[in-house]
Amino acid sequence: MSDMQFIALAMDVLEVMFFVGLIGSSVVVLISFIEDGKELFGKDE
Repeated sequence: MSDMQFIALAMDVLEVMFFVGLIGSSVVVLISFIEDGKELFGKDE
């Protein structure tokens, strides 16, 4: 395997990891937003 093939493979792996992390962060932000909305607009117990 040449250096160029290894670099291309590493870039592909990093790209996939980046997008998986981006999706995961979006899910966390969405869940936090929903929980904050419940706390702000929910009825007081």
